[in-house]
Amino acid sequence: MRLKFSSKYLLATLLFLFSITCFFFTFSKTFGLEPYFEKQKEKEDSNYKFRLSGIVMSYINRLYVDPERIKSLEMLKEALAWEEKVIPEVLTNFEENTVTETITVDDISKTYDLSKIRRSKDMVEILRDALSFINKYRQTDGNLTASDIEYTAINGMLTQLDPHSVILPPKEFNEFKIGTTGKFGGLGMVVGLREGQLTVISPIEGTPAARSGIKAGDKIIEIDGESTINMNLTESVGKLRGDPETEVTLSVLTEKAAQPKLYTLEREIIAIPTVESAPVDNEIGYIKIRNFQDDTSQSLSEHLKRLKTSHNNKMKGLIIDLRNNSGGLLDQAIEVADKFLDSGAIVVTVGPSGHPREAQDARKTETDEAFYPIVVLVDAGSASGAEIVAGALKENNRAVIVGDRSFGKGSVQQLIELMDGSALKLTIAKYLTPLLTDIQSVGITPDIQLIPATVSKDNVNLFRGLTVLREEDLKQHLEEHPKGETSYATLKYFLETTEKKKIHEIEPEEPEELDDPYKLPDFNKDFHVLFARKLLARASEWERETFLKNSLPIVEETARLEEEKIAQALQKLDIDWSKGTSSGVAKSNVTFSTAPSNGQVKAGDKITLTVNVTNTGEAPLYQLHGISSSKNGLFDKLEFIFGKIDKGITKSYTTTIDVPKNSLDRKDEIVIKFEELNQHNPQDIKLNIVTEALPRPLFAYSYQILDHEKDASVNNGDGLIQTGEDIDLFVWVKNIGEGPSEKNVVTLRDLSNKEVLIKNGRVEIGALNPGEKKEVKLSLFVKETIPSGNFSVDLIISDMIFGTFLSNKLNLPIIGSKSKITPVTTNLKIKKNHTPLYGGMSFDSPVLSVIKEGTVLVSDAKNNEWLRIKLPDGRYGWLSVKDAAELNGKENKPGNLDPFIQRTPPIITLNKSLSNLLFGNDQLPISVAIEDDIQVKHAYILVNNDKVFFKSNRNATPKEQIRLEIAKDVPLKEGPNVITIVARDNQDLITTKSFVATRSITVAKGL
Repeated sequence: MRLKFSSKYLLATLLFLFSITCFFFTFSKTFGLEPYFEKQKEKEDSNYKFRLSGIVMSYINRLYVDPERIKSLEMLKEALAWEEKVIPEVLTNFEENTVTETITVDDISKTYDLSKIRRSKDMVEILRDALSFINKYRQTDGNLTASDIEYTAINGMLTQLDPHSVILPPKEFNEFKIGTTGKFGGLGMVVGLREGQLTVISPIEGTPAARSGIKAGDKIIEIDGESTINMNLTESVGKLRGDPETEVTLSVLTEKAAQPKLYTLEREIIAIPTVESAPVDNEIGYIKIRNFQDDTSQSLSEHLKRLKTSHNNKMKGLIIDLRNNSGGLLDQAIEVADKFLDSGAIVVTVGPSGHPREAQDARKTETDEAFYPIVVLVDAGSASGAEIVAGALKENNRAVIVGDRSFGKGSVQQLIELMDGSALKLTIAKYLTPLLTDIQSVGITPDIQLIPATVSKDNVNLFRGLTVLREEDLKQHLEEHPKGETSYATLKYFLETTEKKKIHEIEPEEPEELDDPYKLPDFNKDFHVLFARKLLARASEWERETFLKNSLPIVEETARLEEEKIAQALQKLDIDWSKGTSSGVAKSNVTFSTAPSNGQVKAGDKITLTVNVTNTGEAPLYQLHGISSSKNGLFDKLEFIFGKIDKGITKSYTTTIDVPKNSLDRKDEIVIKFEELNQHNPQDIKLNIVTEALPRPLFAYSYQILDHEKDASVNNGDGLIQTGEDIDLFVWVKNIGEGPSEKNVVTLRDLSNKEVLIKNGRVEIGALNPGEKKEVKLSLFVKETIPSGNFSVDLIISDMIFGTFLSNKLNLPIIGSKSKITPVTTNLKIKKNHTPLYGGMSFDSPVLSVIKEGTVLVSDAKNNEWLRIKLPDGRYGWLSVKDAAELNGKENKPGNLDPFIQRTPPIITLNKSLSNLLFGNDQLPISVAIEDDIQVKHAYILVNNDKVFFKSNRNATPKEQIRLEIAKDVPLKEGPNVITIVARDNQDLITTKSFVATRSITVAKGL
């Protein structure tokens, strides 16, 4: 069998991680704790007072759900640790024996005595002083303000409470409010990024985008004349949104069009659809609730009315789909549940320290729904408000819950607006279901649990189910209720997968389609919906308990049919999955082998694990299978399926794992545990696999500005930027690393000014071998309305296989006037060694080459101070007139110029063989040499993303600054540790080197 891993699930997990920040809460204005503060932006300078942390701490002390979790010392340590994550030169060190914290900013340190902390006020005073110290001595960073530093510290504090308490800076808070109101001024289309381009996923019906004819798959090239190339999604959405009745102009490129088309659209209030519905069949309706926002309850009433109208005002049954509903507003979740209940509790809220309890009860009204059978679909993505609705309908005996165990978020957040436009989202309570069930970290257990099973040549998954993120997996989650329920019934269903064609039949791979979040599931393929339809079609009673009992034959029949499908699929793989009982002595012998035979695999290759089981007993073995356990997710939960093995027969199962090319050096232990239908389980087996990382590429580059004289009235060809010019940005990329790079992309992003239009900001350059150099041409237009001064762009060179990248900011000056250049034809001779050839008519232009004395060059233009030099491919450079002499018409062959690499990142060299670093005890000795062509600025070491070492090089002599050495014992935690060494040079180019060091190999316990 060959195991492959899809990126789709990873993407879904990341999207869900983002969505849990929108879990339900109750809105509140500031309580007036600091009424004398006005809502204004403080000056971002060294006098910033860092007052917000004290205000936040006051709210925590007054409102937080569990006062015992408020531990000032731990909150302070984490707040400072978070500063390490955003400011490279900051290092914090907590000395447990002396209870002191030392903060180092570059090479300046300050120590705080934490033993003096008696109350939260003491902690806040130390934190404010520490943040002021950091802000004073940190390096200037235009992207990081003093308020950013404070937000970072506060979020570090809050992580010690629970995963859902967080501070939202003003920009994020505004986006957050849009997510809960469900309305904003915009155009009405879902957009996403595909290969760096802003792409329409789907226009929303009835909106300006849909009426204009914009279609899914269209590329938005410009927004109001500003290029979207490499613009991130948040920026793009922010520019598409705006006040209603304002206009926005889009440049849109359709799939087959040669030129983009301009659309001028007027923004309208866009209502994000929170509820969707569709009639199914036989008077059964389907309702999808995506989240709980301001209009959810009202929208639900409208959709229910439509469904009844489509069924002649009759409703035999209803499917309520709450899958991937991550929550929203508490009051809306309560109103939704109330529509289907006429009495009983909906949710019980428990405040700080477990009291007081406040129950929200259902009320009988004329708008309540009639009593008909309901099936509620849930999964691990159903959280918070979705769990309130599912729990209320379940425990009031109103609906049958089908699917998978829900997320398990049993906490309530309150949103508190703060003085500077930010907001504190703080956990103030826990909620219980009507029967006072605490679902925190446990979730709602479905009445009928559905477990998918896949069987294909590439992947068999019968037992591990879906790997999903739940509350219990989040760091610092609130204490869980110790025991969950057991489902009334469990049904394993066969989930069909599409087999790929044979290698020689594979066509060019199509780009992966972006999922439309507003598209309803296919009712004829979605097993959850199909099963719910089957239950409702045969339902005669609406009460949950009776409904469940009557459904048992349907569950048993469906389970039998699905088991047959699974067995048939396994039979195609020559696996007998029949059942039976054993009589007589059952024994077995298990062996394994790997290919390569030594268990060592290079990244990018395949490793094959083969397990052989011989039945040495007197009775057959039935449904025998093994599941692996490993700290490396690549080798964890692999299934080895054998099925029935008769007496004296040996069966083998082989799994092939594609080891990604970007895998790090590491050694992993794997344990395979076996289980047989009649519990005649073979002994566990253990094996080790060593992964050898591939040598990585490393990028250096040079660049040049070219303003060709295509239009003399616009471009003057001086290699400088003036307003109104079309600019070509030539970039030479060189691989100075030890390994090849297969797929590389050079991108350009405008960082500072919308008066600069990036016309071509993304170029793929293909493979790049060590020592090889390639040239790309990017282009931009500088509008005449831009003021003189400078603007900045971010140049990014990315390897798409290893994830290696180089990012660097280019500050490009704008020259106010254009110099007059006179055409000439002159041969020149360089007067001295090491003469620089500049990219433009300025000593501030980048150096293209360093020329030897006596080199002959050809000049085609000049002025009083500069000579323009002809270069290959229609390019040119500039020499100072003082550096060359004319040859008086002599015929001399021009010399060759060696290109000058302007920006080279530091080189990291380990002084010990990596094989000696894959294992360690409590401490791992690391010895590193870092070299740069100009200056190594600093270096630091991360262990599992925690900074454990920092060293500055700024006090070294100029001669010594090109090298920095590190000799450090770094701490290891039990199991695998990702060690990353980071080096930065004076041009802010960064190099990283990573590997995995394991302390006392211990595999995950259990399966």
